[in-house]
Amino acid sequence: MTAYRFDTITAFEALNIHAEDWLTLGGLSASGVGVSYSPSELPIPANITLSAGGRTVQFGAELSALSQRGALTGTDGSRLLIGGEGRDALTGTAGRDGLYGGGGDDVLYGEAGDDFLHGNAGNDTLNGGAGSNTLYGGLGDDTINLSVLGETRGSWAHGNKGADDLLGGAGDDTLFGGQDNDLLGGSDGNDFLSGDAGDDELFGGEGNDTLIGGLGDDTLASGGGQDLLQGGEGDDHLALFYGGGATAYGGAGADVIVAASVGKDILFGGEGRDTFEFVAKNRPDQTLDDEIRDWSAEDSFSFGQVSIYSILPRQYSEFVAGSYDEARSIANEHITHTGAQYVAAQVGSNVYVFADTDGDAANGADLGVVLVGRTLSDISLLNFT
Repeated sequence: MTAYRFDTITAFEALNIHAEDWLTLGGLSASGVGVSYSPSELPIPANITLSAGGRTVQFGAELSALSQRGALTGTDGSRLLIGGEGRDALTGTAGRDGLYGGGGDDVLYGEAGDDFLHGNAGNDTLNGGAGSNTLYGGLGDDTINLSVLGETRGSWAHGNKGADDLLGGAGDDTLFGGQDNDLLGGSDGNDFLSGDAGDDELFGGEGNDTLIGGLGDDTLASGGGQDLLQGGEGDDHLALFYGGGATAYGGAGADVIVAASVGKDILFGGEGRDTFEFVAKNRPDQTLDDEIRDWSAEDSFSFGQVSIYSILPRQYSEFVAGSYDEARSIANEHITHTGAQYVAAQVGSNVYVFADTDGDAANGADLGVVLVGRTLSDISLLNFT
């Protein structure tokens, strides 16, 4: 066995290092070392390149086995663990470890400490453990899990290439899907989720989350907080559930935005012919009508169980009112006494749309929506589906 230091080892020694040797990083934590794994391509053998402290050194493939012995360490006791071309299971320590998978379907677990995990090639499973960790999936369809009981500090994760699954933890986490069709889920904490490219699915958790679909036809669903949803480019589906009011931007494309949270939702369809779907809400303050801030005459509504096939001309009416209370009172009368299912009222610079979503007509309007900065000329029966 020969002991080496990263800052003094020669190129010849590095390429000919043995699994029985020892390598100390010297003044560095393992989590701060960059690792590049190059699989063997005959006649060129596999090699591993380490970069840290302004120095880059290429090692022979036996560095992987050396590291898995626990013989590649920082001066703070942290470990650098590197997988090979097979399926490796790497587990860190309580220090600031660096875990790098190789060419196979690897399993990486950081344990305690602020760790850095990189799956590299293969369909890898990464779990940061306790601590504020950084996780990078690499190539392949990876699973990245930040959920650790009792850990409240946030972590950062990126799926990179492949159809990846990323799950946040109790802290304020940042998740990026990367390329391909990814699944991202927030948990507790105020999380940031970005699908990037591909047709992604993003689900918020209990905090005040930000969900960004990016490119592709994405599906975004809010959680228990006051979330912000941005569909981005593509024909996206945005669903606002559970929380105390959310804000949704459809972006470019023919988007569908479903408003069903308990609070007041703020909606922007963006470019394209968008569809806004509304569900009657169980909340004590019925004046908290959802708002559409950029309604276009090419957009459409969908309310509850009402079907366009049951609409007769007299079942839509419109009028001008001096206040919201007056508009709602008149709308209730129209619904109760004329059977109208949709009523639109001009109140100042806005249009209020009321709907009988359950079709019973007995209790008046079940739901109201505000078209901000619009007039009755911007809406007609043709906008209801």
